[in-house]
Amino acid sequence: MNKVFNKFRSIKWHIWLRDLLFLGVFVFAISAWQSRNMLDSESNLEVNGQLLVGLDGQTNSLIKSDKPTLIYFFAPWCKICSLSIGNLEYLDTDKVNIVRVALDYSNVEEVQNFADKHNISSQILLGHEALKQQFKIQGYPTYYILDEQQKVLAKSFGYSTALGLKIRQFFSA
Repeated sequence: MNKVFNKFRSIKWHIWLRDLLFLGVFVFAISAWQSRNMLDSESNLEVNGQLLVGLDGQTNSLIKSDKPTLIYFFAPWCKICSLSIGNLEYLDTDKVNIVRVALDYSNVEEVQNFADKHNISSQILLGHEALKQQFKIQGYPTYYILDEQQKVLAKSFGYSTALGLKIRQFFSA
């Protein structure tokens, strides 16, 4: 009886392992396909002098040079952005700067309403079409992690869990 039970458990374990492996490959393939038109990893950007106006009216630099920067591009009408923007709160801001950039908005009020709805107290910068083109933004949300020399370390398009963002942060630090 024990022999039969052990054989059953062994078979079940292999099936689970095979299914998890298949799921991992599937998720990786989808992620690679989604990010195929984004900036290449190891690309260097020239964004040092770029200043954007924030919701508070202050002018801010897109990149801070003291540590890696995660730039989160979103549109206030984007449903996936509504689901994912809160995940940024779980990142360790001692290790990475987080910059939220609104694009494709009709007016500043729309961005402010989005920020209020999601209780975002951090700065939101107001992006523009040239910035959208520079970063090859084709959908929302789009994430880039840049190092201190503005080299692309990681990129992602679509929903990212808090765990997924932490993993990207860990590998880019």
